[in-house]
Amino acid sequence: MDNKIFIYIGVILLFVYVIIPYITLPAPLCKVITDQNYSNKTPYTTEEELKIISSVLVLLHVRGESMLPTIKNNSKCLCVKKGNYNIGDIIFFVVDIEGEKEKISHRIFSIEGEKVFTKGDNNDWVDPPITERNIVCAIPEFPRYMTWINKLV
Repeated sequence: MDNKIFIYIGVILLFVYVIIPYITLPAPLCKVITDQNYSNKTPYTTEEELKIISSVLVLLHVRGESMLPTIKNNSKCLCVKKGNYNIGDIIFFVVDIEGEKEKISHRIFSIEGEKVFTKGDNNDWVDPPITERNIVCAIPEFPRYMTWINKLV
């Protein structure tokens, strides 16, 4: 009986601190790993760095400067799978570029029918359109008063 109580408390805490805040919060939960020897400047995530935590949460390693100042190079981000995506959401998606699967994190710039256009915050151009089938997850946003969590992760 005691173990079930801890499981219920864990599930409640997951909803209170992860799921519910995701619905209403404004700054990405990302932490920059300060590795001075890191030299890869590509905005893509390698296959081995994409770790599925569960069917809802994904931890990903974002590389590149296309999302500066929102997401810094070499950040670890918590990403949540959800059913619908809106303009302004920061999403993680996979596209085929020259026969290679590329993984990219950019913000949704516009939606026209089934076409989703994205753009890196630090880029001057809008990316070619994708569809929701390309989207893996969205990086949740948190209120400014909770951004101190980034220092703890």
